[in-house]
Amino acid sequence: MPEPEKRGDKFTWTYVLWLSPFLAQNWLYWLVPQWDWWTIGLIVWVATLIAIASSICINLALRRWRRLVSLLAAPLLLLVLLRILAAAGITPDSVRFALTKQTYLAEIERTDLPGGEQQFRTFAWDHTFQAKTYSTLVYDESDEIALPNGEQSTAWQQRVQTSCSEKKECVNLDPGPNEYVSVRKIGEHFYILDDSLPNAFP
Repeated sequence: MPEPEKRGDKFTWTYVLWLSPFLAQNWLYWLVPQWDWWTIGLIVWVATLIAIASSICINLALRRWRRLVSLLAAPLLLLVLLRILAAAGITPDSVRFALTKQTYLAEIERTDLPGGEQQFRTFAWDHTFQAKTYSTLVYDESDEIALPNGEQSTAWQQRVQTSCSEKKECVNLDPGPNEYVSVRKIGEHFYILDDSLPNAFP
């Protein structure tokens, strides 16, 4: 005689929601950068770990195998969802840029360059360390920043040097031995420059 189905034992996707707070720092930190997101992330991690461990123990004790499988599969489901969103062009950076693009364009338009010179501006994209950044939003009207390092024109290099010396808006495409720099396009003439290790540690 088959064993009767345990009450409340069913496959469910709702466990994915338990993991959604982990995404808050990547998706929302720029709205309130003054918050201590490291501490918030630690609290969320501990609370979620306790909740998952408790749920595993309860489901094991009650032999609710479907719920247990659902819980263990939740990270994979969340990963698949994020991959689908990324394939559709929906990422934390793309959402943030879509919501703040006009602010950056207004700031760029206030810069009056003589002789129709092409604009080159940078904006801090994160504030992981004080006065340092892992990611920089770059507006390059010439789009030469996307070229392989060393193929930029002399005029572009002069614009970058001028921007760095006069406005302290510096871009370095030639990283040190322990650094890795990547450039990815996020909008028309807009790029995000990622520095994996920007010598930010004191």
